[in-house]
Parts: sequence; C-alpha cells; structure tokens
Amino acid sequence: MGSLVFIVPEPHPDVDAGRSIHHLLRAVPAADFGRLIICVVDWLPSDTAALSAAFPSLRIISIDTLDEQNWLANGWRHPPARAYSTSVEHWRSAVIFRSLSALNEAAAIEYVEFPDRGGLAVCTLQERNLRNFLGEATIAVRLCSSWTQLLDAEAQVVDGRRLNLSDLERKCLRDCDRVVAAVPPVAEATRVAFAFPAEEWNARVVMHAIPPSSQPSGSVTVSASSDQSLVFPAKLQRSQRPDLFVRAAAEFLNTAPTFTGSVVLGVRALDEDYAVDVERLIPAAHADRFLRVAEQQGPAGDAVLRGATVVLASSWDDLCPTAYEASFLGARLILNETNPAFGVETPWQDGVNCLKFDGSVRGLADAFKRNFERNESLRPVQFPVTPWPWMLPRASRPPWRTATDMPLVSVVVAHFNLGAYLAETLASVRAQSYGAIEIVVVDDASFDSQSVLAIDELENAPGHNLRIVRLPGNVGLAAARNIGVRHARGRYVLTLDADDLIHPDFIAVGVEALENRAEFDVLVTPAGYFLDGDPLPDSRAPVDFIDYAMFTGEAVLGGLLENRFSTATALFRKSVLDRFPYLESLSCYEDWSLYMRMCDAGIRFIVSNDVLFYYRRRRNSMVHSQRHPERKRIEYSDLMRTSAPAALARQSRHLVIGIASPVAVIPNVEPVSSTLEPESDEVVEKLSTVQGAFGAEGKYDEQVAFAALKLSRWAERKVPWLVGASLFLSSRAWRAYRAIRHR
Repeated sequence: MGSLVFIVPEPHPDVDAGRSIHHLLRAVPAADFGRLIICVVDWLPSDTAALSAAFPSLRIISIDTLDEQNWLANGWRHPPARAYSTSVEHWRSAVIFRSLSALNEAAAIEYVEFPDRGGLAVCTLQERNLRNFLGEATIAVRLCSSWTQLLDAEAQVVDGRRLNLSDLERKCLRDCDRVVAAVPPVAEATRVAFAFPAEEWNARVVMHAIPPSSQPSGSVTVSASSDQSLVFPAKLQRSQRPDLFVRAAAEFLNTAPTFTGSVVLGVRALDEDYAVDVERLIPAAHADRFLRVAEQQGPAGDAVLRGATVVLASSWDDLCPTAYEASFLGARLILNETNPAFGVETPWQDGVNCLKFDGSVRGLADAFKRNFERNESLRPVQFPVTPWPWMLPRASRPPWRTATDMPLVSVVVAHFNLGAYLAETLASVRAQSYGAIEIVVVDDASFDSQSVLAIDELENAPGHNLRIVRLPGNVGLAAARNIGVRHARGRYVLTLDADDLIHPDFIAVGVEALENRAEFDVLVTPAGYFLDGDPLPDSRAPVDFIDYAMFTGEAVLGGLLENRFSTATALFRKSVLDRFPYLESLSCYEDWSLYMRMCDAGIRFIVSNDVLFYYRRRRNSMVHSQRHPERKRIEYSDLMRTSAPAALARQSRHLVIGIASPVAVIPNVEPVSSTLEPESDEVVEKLSTVQGAFGAEGKYDEQVAFAALKLSRWAERKVPWLVGASLFLSSRAWRAYRAIRHR
C-alpha cells in the first residue's frame, strides 16, 4: 500500500482547519497511521515541533514556499517566484507539486488530499492531466470554506488577485478525482457557488467528516435556566454573523427581565475595524452583561461551552466542529438553519438536538425566548460516520497511452510584414520532437520588401509539410487565423505568431495530453519573454527569462479584468476552433475574446507548469505599441460587447465597460510584473464592485448600488464641480418636496 498524504497550510490547533488535522490524526485507523505523511506548508518551526511532539511517530514534511526549491532542476522549465507576483497561491501550488514529485519517488503516493481554500492542488492536477503525474493515486480536495464560498457568505474586498484565486479554486475542484464533503448540503452549496454541472459534480463527491476528538458526555443536554450564559464561540468574522448575535441578544435582554445570565462574545477577529463595529452594537444599558472572552482550547474552552446556550449564527460552514464539540459537552445549541452545515440532510434536527432559527435577528431573538420559556429536552447530536475516503474504490480512469498513431498537427502562422523573424519561427516549428506536423503560413498581403522576399522564397522552395496561403488583400489578424484554420488538415491546430518561438517538446507533450484527456480541448502554456535582438532562447537547457506571463486557462472571473486565459499560442482540437472562430470585427484582443467565449461554453483547458512558449517582445508590436487611452477604452468595450459571458447580466456588462474600460491598458499578453498606467489601480478597485455579476440573475443587485456609491466618491475627487452642482439641485428639489408635503 502507498502513502496517505495530507497538505496542511494552517497549523494552529485553534484554527478550524488546523484543529481538524489534529482530530484526523487522533481518529485515523491504527492500520493506516503508519503510512500517513503530513506536508505542512509554511509552518513556523515551533508549530511543526508541537505537532511532532503530539504525534511522535508521525512523518512530517515541511514545505517552505519562500524557498524556490530548485525550480529549474530535473529538466523542469518552471517559472520562478517573481513570475507569480499577482498570484502567490499559484506559486505555492507549484512548490507543493515539486515537493510531492520528490516525495512520490521516495514513497509511492496512494492518496493525497488538499484543502479547497487557496487552489493549492492546481499545479499537481495540471501535471496529472499533462503527464499522468500520480496516475495511480487518488487526488482529493476537501471542502473547508474556500475563499470563493466565503465570498458568497460575506462582504469582502475583491480585486484581480482574488478573482484569480477563485479561478484556481474552481479548477482544482473541477479537475480532482474526489471532492470530500462533510454533509450533502455543503457539497451542493459549493456546486451552486461554482456553477458546476450536477452530473459531473455528483459523480465525484464523497461524504466524510473528520470526527471531533471528544465524545458525548451524557444522554441529554443541560436544561435552560434564567442564569445560563449565551455564548457566541466563533471568531468575529462577517460570515459568522456576530452582529446578528449581538442584536438578537440585546433584544432578548430588553424583553426578558427575569433572565440574569451573561452574554459571552469572543475577542478573536480577522478584521479589527469590523470587530469595533460589532462592539458598537452593544447597548450601553446592557454593556455590563456582555463579556469578552479570549478563545481557549482544552479544558478551559470546554468550561465556557459546558452548561451554556451556545449560538452559531454563521451563514456558511463546511462542518463547524465547534457545534459538535458543544453538543457533546451537553450545551444547548441554537443554529442558523440557512447555513448548509445545519440544514436538512444533516445530523442537526430542530427540537431534537438543537433549536434552529431562520437567519434573521427577530428569528434568533424568538429562538432565545423559545429556549428559556419552553426548555425543550434536547440530546447530543450523533456524528455522521462514513468510510475514510482512501478506503473507497479508486476513481476509474482509462490507462495512460503514449501517442502511437501520431495524429496530424497543423501549425497556423499568420504573417504580416514580419519577414525578419519568420525564418526563426518556422525553424522552431521544424525542430519539434513530434513528427506529424504541417505548417500553414497565411500571408496577410505583406508589402515590406523583406517580408515579400521571405514569402517568395517559401513559395519557390516549399517543404513537404509547408503550405503558403497568400491573400490578395489585407484581412486582419483574426481573419488570417480563421483562413489558416480552414486550410488546416490536422486533428489539432497550434496557432503561432510569425515572430514567436515554441519549445521543441510543446506539440509532443500537448498531443499526448489531449489524446488521453478527451474532456479537454485546449493546452495552454506560460510564456517566457525575450527581447528582440537578444540571442534566441536555448531550448536544450532550462532558461530564466527576463519576464513571464502566467495563465489560469479557465479564467471565469479573473478573465474579465485581463487575459488570464492564454497567449495567442495554444494547442487546440481543430473541432473546437471550427466551433469558435476568431471574431473578425475586433481590431484587438481577438485571442482574449476567443478564450472568453470558449470558457463560457464550458470548454476545458489544461495549463502546463513548464514554459513551452517564447514570446518575442518587440517595441513596435501591436500589443506593446502606444495607443490613445480612448482607443483602449473602445477596444475593451468591444471585447465585452462581443464576448462577455452569458452569465454576465446586460446591465452589469455595461457597468463593467463604463467603469473599467481603461483596464484595456493591460495588453493581451503583458508580463505579470508590468506596471499599469496610473488609472489602473483605481480601475481595479472600482471593478471589484461588479465581480459578483456571475451567478443567479439578480443575486448581486446590491453590488450595483455599491458601485454607484464608489463612482460618486470617484466623481468627488475627479469632477467636484459636477458633484457640487448635483448637490445644489438635489437640495433645492428636496426643499420643494418638503414644502409640497407640508401643504
């Protein structure tokens, strides 16, 4: 039997995820404990030492993502840490993959489990799809409150980095073998949040909850009494709804004069400003009844819960171990029934092992009243017991096959006045380790002498695998590519600009991956940048490029702000390019448009961890040439007009165009470390207000109002005269309204 590996990014036992690992290690069957390996990610040495002291025989591997860990070793062509400047989580995922690769060589891995938060499995899963890494193992992702799910549950600052993080989390959940959920409603709520197809999702979901370390202390819970404490044991986080608890407790104190108990509130907060806002909700008349207690573990923490009425008002939890621990201690529980962890199809039953309320302040106040007036007899909850995920049959996958039939690949090179570079580009194609290739060069009516001569020479001495399509008039880049695709005879098409280069293994690696993964249609690679005039990159050895462009592939959210899908160069199934031609009406961003439309239609992308594409940065290229800001706004507006996802409501799309059109200053394949124009940071901030346009229609209507508020503040800074005039007119209108109303 192989190793059972758990990726643990949160070490502390007083954090839910860290506490769950301690519970897992205490509960895992003795027969499996010996093959457990815990990979702790970015832990302090003291934390690792504490875990080792608690479990002396446990094998612990420390992964430090600040260490670049030989990113160019073993023939890898991975980007360095600086390439991931806008996606730290993506870099952490790359470091974890390299650590797992070394671990698998020393101890074959049978099962590896990642948390869903942070998208840490993405590089491991992409390598599985690309080269069958851990092909015999089960790669699982456990639901434990991803950032995307929390975004549905609470207000958060949203920016481009976090939208990219959401895309990474989505890709991990969609590509893994197993999704591990504590209870069915949590799995379904996650599916809805990410808009996954039910049939695809449900086939991979398994139920398993890591049991708490404690067991029920009795057969019944404590009775309610007038001096019993009301305890809010969660941290002061928006999704935990301490505001709801404080308001409802204050209302209950106002209406229940015989109740003499204390109201206990924790002190741990992720956002100190929010904690101050919660404090302000405590009425002065009851200030002495509200006690602030530091969160404690062990006997001290149990003493706070035992004998109390414990309230968990959160709108989202994946399991909420605190609820089980409090119930086992005999506490009376009041739970928010709108939370999937406490809803139907969970162990929690109203009037049996808890009391439930409808998620409102009045509903919780009524639950307090019900609890103390009716004093219903409750019993501890029964924890759901299911097999450990690695004990289930392994997900069936067809065996990985080395490509033997060598399907034809058509490399489509659109060329316009780039004769100085065309020979080098074609040489990089001819140097491919894959043999079944045809090259289709579409000359878009080039007129400079060097380009005309280059095309003439190719026509006069064509190779057996080279065809020239010479257009009588200029049709533009998008149309030239479409013409090239129509002339392509291969099962696969690789699009390549006439001044760029590809690694010799690009096509061989891509074809083998797509031949084995029928559900995917596009292979994407990071881009390494080299300067025009510098020596060409040497593909025989790993190279550290001057800059990089990193991609998510299926950039459902981040792809609205900038092209996080791919460069112009990718390997496609020809059938998918037949379905999705380039939009010839676009004068710019035709690649961005293509990928956005593909992604919206559910087309799947594999993203290579290795740099297999070399982008030549030319000062006068279409992407890097200076364009008037107004033209950039028009180009971005045209992109959104023609290619915005169907799930983006029409009004929200127009708001995106109106607010964010300057984001078009981000070039189609601009390196991740580039500096945006001065407006861009402000634009991204304003754009964050409309990120929620995806999802059910009308679900994020309140964000439109928030966007209007931010626009008004922006107007105060940029055009104060307009604001002043508006306020003057509004004031006169209000006075007139009051006068009429008075009459």
